[in-house]
Amino acid sequence: MKSVAGPSFAAIVLALVGAAFWIAGQTENRLADVHKQLAMLRYADAFDEGGTVEESLGLERRVPVVGQKVESDARDLRAAAGYWQADYSAVAPRKDANGVVTETDPAILLLSANAAFRGSQGAGDRVTTVRRLDDVVRSYGEVLKAQAKSCDADPRVCEARATDAAFNYEYAIRTRETLARNRPPAPAKKEPKTIAKAAEDDLPVGPTLHGHPGGPPPATDMNQFKIVIPKRGEERKDAPDAGKGGQKIRKG
Repeated sequence: MKSVAGPSFAAIVLALVGAAFWIAGQTENRLADVHKQLAMLRYADAFDEGGTVEESLGLERRVPVVGQKVESDARDLRAAAGYWQADYSAVAPRKDANGVVTETDPAILLLSANAAFRGSQGAGDRVTTVRRLDDVVRSYGEVLKAQAKSCDADPRVCEARATDAAFNYEYAIRTRETLARNRPPAPAKKEPKTIAKAAEDDLPVGPTLHGHPGGPPPATDMNQFKIVIPKRGEERKDAPDAGKGGQKIRKG
C-alpha cells in the first residue's frame, strides 16, 4: 500500500504543478499579444485586451510568484494604453475609503503623476496650476519612495523608471517655482492639441510611447541622397554582367 501511495501522491503534485505552469503560460501569451498591440500603437485594442486579461485572471492570481507579476503586468499595460489615449482616469492609483493613495506599483504611480502634470497644464488660472503642480510634485515623490523600497521588474526597467521620475520631479518643482514667482504673459490664442490617435493606414499623429515622430533634418535637400535597390535573384541571373564596368584603357 505504501509503495502505491508514494507514486500516486507524486503524480498528483506533478499534475498540479504542470496545470499551474500551463495556466501561467496561456496568460503570458495573452499578455504578449497586449504588449504587441501597445508597441504597434494600437492603444484602443491594447486597452480593451488588457482589461479583458485583467478581469479574467482567476487561478492565475494564486500561482506563487508568477501570479502577482502577471496581475501587475496586466494593470500596467492597461494603464499605459489609457494614458496614451489621454484617458487619465484609467491610470488613477488605488485609494482607500478616505481617499489616501494605497497604490504600491511604481509603474502606475509614475503614469498617474505624468497624467496629473499634463492635467495641470490645462488649468485656467495661475493659482490653480500652482496648486495642481504641488500635487504633481508629491506624486513624483511617492514614485521615488515606492521605487526605492522594491522593484520586481527587470533592473534596467527599474533604473530607467527611477531616472524618469527623478527628472520629472525636479522639472515639476522648477516649473512650479517659476510659475509662482513670475506673472505669466497675456494668454495667447491656443492651438488645438494633437492627441496621438491611431490611423488606419499610417502612424498616429503626434508623440507616442516611442517618442516624437522622426523626419529629415530641417533645411536638408533630400535630392542629394540616392536610393540603391539591390536586384533580386532572378534579375541577377538574367543579367550576370550587370554592374561591371568596361575595360579600362591605359593612358600614356
